[in-house]
Formats: sequence, C-alpha cells, structure tokens
Amino acid sequence: MPAFKIGLTMAGAISAGAYTAGIFDMLMEALDEWEKAKTNAGSPDVPRHEAVISVITGASAGGITGALGLAALADASAGGSIPQVHTYPEVGPVTTTLPRLYSGWVVQPRFVSIGPHQLLGTADLANAPPIRSLLDTTILSWIVDESLLGITAIRPPRPYIAKDVHLYFTHTNLRGVPYEIGFGAGGPGQPGYPMLWHADHVHYRVAGVGSATFSSPWADADPARDLDVTTLSNLTALSPPWRAFGEAALGSGAFPVGLSARIIEGPTVRDYTDRQWPIDRCVNLGTKPRLFRLDPSFPQPLAGDPNAPVPYVTVDGGTIDNEPFELARRALMANPPDKNPREGAKSDRAVVLIDPFPEPPIYDAVGNLDNALTTVIGKLLPALKNQSRFKLQELVDALDESVYTRFLIAPRRRTGPNAPVEEFGIACGLLGGFGGFLKEEFRAHDYQLGRLNGWLFLKRHFALPDVPPPDGPNSIVAAGYGSPHRPTLDHLVVRPDPPTAAAPLHYPIIPLVGRAEQQPQAPIWPRANWADLEEMIVEVKKRAEGLFGKRKEEQIPSRLFRLLASLAWWAYGEGKIGDYVRWTVVRDLIRRDQLSGPTPESDGVAWPAGLSSTERKVLAALAHPSFELRTAAGIGRETGVSRTEVELVLSNHSRLVWEGRKSEDGAQTFTLKERKPSWWTQLPILRQGKEWFVTGAPAIG
Repeated sequence: MPAFKIGLTMAGAISAGAYTAGIFDMLMEALDEWEKAKTNAGSPDVPRHEAVISVITGASAGGITGALGLAALADASAGGSIPQVHTYPEVGPVTTTLPRLYSGWVVQPRFVSIGPHQLLGTADLANAPPIRSLLDTTILSWIVDESLLGITAIRPPRPYIAKDVHLYFTHTNLRGVPYEIGFGAGGPGQPGYPMLWHADHVHYRVAGVGSATFSSPWADADPARDLDVTTLSNLTALSPPWRAFGEAALGSGAFPVGLSARIIEGPTVRDYTDRQWPIDRCVNLGTKPRLFRLDPSFPQPLAGDPNAPVPYVTVDGGTIDNEPFELARRALMANPPDKNPREGAKSDRAVVLIDPFPEPPIYDAVGNLDNALTTVIGKLLPALKNQSRFKLQELVDALDESVYTRFLIAPRRRTGPNAPVEEFGIACGLLGGFGGFLKEEFRAHDYQLGRLNGWLFLKRHFALPDVPPPDGPNSIVAAGYGSPHRPTLDHLVVRPDPPTAAAPLHYPIIPLVGRAEQQPQAPIWPRANWADLEEMIVEVKKRAEGLFGKRKEEQIPSRLFRLLASLAWWAYGEGKIGDYVRWTVVRDLIRRDQLSGPTPESDGVAWPAGLSSTERKVLAALAHPSFELRTAAGIGRETGVSRTEVELVLSNHSRLVWEGRKSEDGAQTFTLKERKPSWWTQLPILRQGKEWFVTGAPAIG
C-alpha cells in the first residue's frame, strides 16, 4: 500500500511551544485512530493508504517538542482509549492523549511554582558556578528528567512512524566550524576564502517509536547518534546517551541571555567531514548514496584525527535557523537533489511547518530615524535575526498553490464559527513568547488551540486533489479513496468553499475517523489579574537580588565597595527592576486584552475586557516602562493613533487614567492610576529633593 511521507518542522516559540505540542498531540491522535479503524474489522470503511512521519526537525521550542514528543509516544500509557481532560475555569476543557508531553509543556514550566522548581528560582546560583542566564534553568533539566524517566512499559512501535525516525535539533554553535573555500578558476595554490559556520545541528536516529519502512539517501548518509526508546523502560536515572539527548534538545532552546547556554560534548571531526549539506550539487556521483559534503578546514592536529572531539557551546538554534524546513525537505527526497514531486497528481511526500511565531516582527511605521549609538546597538541584533529568517525561495514556493510538498500550520483563533480571526492567536505570545510562563492557563489555552488548529488543518487543508486522467489520479488518492472515490468515504471529501466548477475536490491525507472525528472545543481566551502579576514580581525581585549578590561577590573585591553597592541596590536598584518588569508585563497584557480583575486603584472595579484595538494601544502606552508620564502627542507617535482619538480614549477611560503635571511645552501628561506617585512624594519640596538627589526628573514621552 503506498505511503505518504511526512516531515515535521517545528519552529521556535519559547513558551508558545505549548501550541506546537498541542498540534503534535492532535496529529498523533488522528493517526492512532485511523490505524485502529483500519485494523478493526468492525469499523466503518476508511481510506486504506498509509501516512508515515519520517523526519522531525526543530528549533528551540520546536526541537524540545520533538524530543519530548517521541518520549511521550514511547510510554505505553499514552494514546489510551480515554484521553486525559484538564478543566480550567478560565480556559475550559483541555484534552491530551500524550500526558508526558502535556505535563512537560503546560504543567511544569513556570515563572513561579509552589514547588522547588521555577524559572524565577535561585537554585542555579548556589555554590560556585558563575551566572549563566537571567532565569533559573535548572527547572528545564528537571523537566527533561521528568519526561524521560519513570516509563514502566514501552508501547509497541507505531506503524505510522518510521522505524528509524530522523530527528534534527538546530543549534547556534558559538565556537563555529571553520571552512576555507578555494576558487577553482584561480588555479592551484591560490588562497581560499576562510569562514566560520555557526548554524549547526545535531542529528539523532531514533528507533523503537515506529515500525514503518523509510529510507533517505540524504539523511541515511548523514552522521547520526543512534537511540532506542525501548532503553527508557524503568530508568531511574538518565544514561549518558539520554542525558546528551536532553542537553541537545535544551541547547536548541537556550534563548540567548534569558536561558543558559549549553555545552554539547559529542561532536567529532568526522561529524563535519561526513556531514550531508542541503545543497543541490553532490560529489562522488558514481557512488550510492550520493554525498553532499563540504570539507571543513580544522587546524592540526584536529584535521588529522576524524575521531577528535570538537565540543561547543550553543545558544538557541532559532537565533540563526528558526524554521529548519530545508533539513526536513532534504531528508524526504527520494533521489536528491531532485525535488520532491510538487504536482497534486504526483505528490507523495511533504513537509508540514508548525510555526507559532508569538509576535510578528515590529515594523517602525512612524519612521524613527534615530542613529544614536545606543539605538543602533539595540536594533542590530533583531535586524540580523530577522534577516536570517527571511528565506526568499521558501516564501515564493509557499505562495504557489499548485505546490503540494509544503504545508503550514499557524495560530488562528476565532470567538465563534463565523467570527473574524482575532488579532492575537496565542496566549503565550506576550513578552516575545516568554509571557506564557506567567500562568498555566496561558499554556493550556495554546495547547488546546493547537489541537483545534491541527484538527482543522487535517480536515480542510492537508489534502491531495482529485486529478483526472491523463495526469491523475494521484497514487495515494487512488489507493486510499478509489477513483472515483467510494460512496462510503464521501463524507471525508474536502469541497471548495464556495463551490466552483474549476476547483477540484480534495482528499485528506490523514482522515479524521473514530474519536478524532469530533472537533476539539475552542478554548476561552485567558487573562491574568493583578495578583498573578504581583506574585511574579515578588519572585523577580528575589531572583534579581540573587543575581546582584552573585555578581557583586565575583566582581567587587573591596568589602567597603560591596557594602556601598548593597546600599545602592536596597535604596534604588531592586525597586527599579521590579517596576520595569511590572510595567513591561502590564503593557503587553493590556495590548493583548489579557488583563482582568480589579486593580489596586480601581475600587474593586474590574479592568474592562473586550476593548477595541485602538483603546488597548492607547492604554498600554500609559504603562510603557521607559516613561513615567505620557502626553497625547507622545502616545500618538508610538501607536500611530491620531491625537484626537488618543484624547477620546483617555477621556472615556478616565477612571483608569491619572493626570500628572504639565510637560515643559505645556502639554498635559497622563499615566495609569496604578502608576501615580504617592501623595507625599508630590509635595513640592519632597518632589524636588527626590528628583535632584535620587531619581531625576520623570521621563515624559
């Protein structure tokens, strides 16, 4: 029976990886239910073709999802007849068939925990180690242990996953790999062009999860580390290979500065001399498999020893390659570098890209042409990151509707069946993706939204066209649905909406049958209240104090200067950091309609929900941490909202807004009532003294 080969590419998203995990969960449930129906003689008629997940590539949160997902699939308790349902008052029911994956993405990772493990903890600052990150990442190693240990029975291999599934984690190799490319036209003896390659990856070949036959001329020739999930049975401590596996996954998600960089110990010179590259020209044309290699230029003695170790420190793989689509595409090729057949009549393999993209890159609509050094430095890294992610050829191919070898799943949220798509899809998108660690309900929402979006993708979009002769039918369609399709499968057909004579019918590659026929319930949009925020701020201050104390002991040898630094921290630094984090979070919560409940200055009146986008932009500007006070003109410049509209919003929401002093040009200033200074600091003498000797004049913008 012909099989449709699938490569999963899962992009980075930090806490929004919960969305990717939900899609993975739904995909596996659909495949599992389809397989049960095919093997159960009493089941209704179902399509009889096969679908095989053959390769998984991931960056950052996507790489971690791939690692935890395969381990969750190995657990014999996963995918049982009764899925687990977690009910949240603010979100509604959230379903999972992979409880280990759900726990690793929804329950365990959090800023604040009632247990000893939390991202705002201080366990990593104990004893002698230097500061490695702003957040305490010991919790991430604990989550890996919890996800891989305690499996008492291994599930039999699944027929819809390759016997040896290829798994790639992208890394940003800070050491780099040296290459020197010579130019043949210059003749022998000409100097080459030296470079360092940092867009690295680790390749695993994982056995024991699946049983389907799959061969890849490109990936099979690529150096890989072999693991078998059956060795996870009854482990009480991770063996060195599994510990390295966990570090490789966490290394892919080591967001720079925020999360600790990881040391990758395993690579050798041979891993780079034998590496398959995603390029269109191969060497050794007379050999099989074809080789797509570039020789590195390691210095001696490394160059002479293929087994010499070349460890490196890695940060987030998404820094350079956040959507490792090309690795999956190459691994799927039947005869590289020949492209996978793209036409609907011939397609038999495809890459599915899961991309939560917490927030689109911010475009400066106003055109702020500030070329000050600090501004340029602050914008340089985002510019380099955004440019590295702009892959022109992939964009062009993705826009072509006749290409059936690449599909995309991205967050889509609606408040009702016929409602428009909401501006913000995922709850974890605030703070660039870190905000999902604020509250479990945010991650639960995104997990369930992932299941819903995954279900809709399988039902409406992941399909092949009914192409008539002489070009068709597609072999998968013919094998699965017959040509013409069998009447008993008519309910699975995807019909064009609105119906047109020119648009062909489409047939799902993975049909939704059995339990998977039921559409997942849409989650309710979750919000955080002031108590959630203040609980986090308490831990932020503790974490900041721990970082300050550690840095002070490492860098200030004088006892007197350490004392003075401590006094300055107590008087000013701790509160300043707490305020900056508080208002940064509040600003994003308001902007994304995720703030609820009464605020300290509201006299018990809840923060309004359902505000318009314009209202949220204006009120969020009042929480901008860089400005204590705002003017209507300043808010307009930041948001692009006209001054008239800004003033109208401020007037309509006067109970939320405090009017401050006039600016130097006589403009009225505003801020949120929660930010207004205490009454005693507004006494002229005290206010002037504070501004002269402590804080300086308030920033107005």
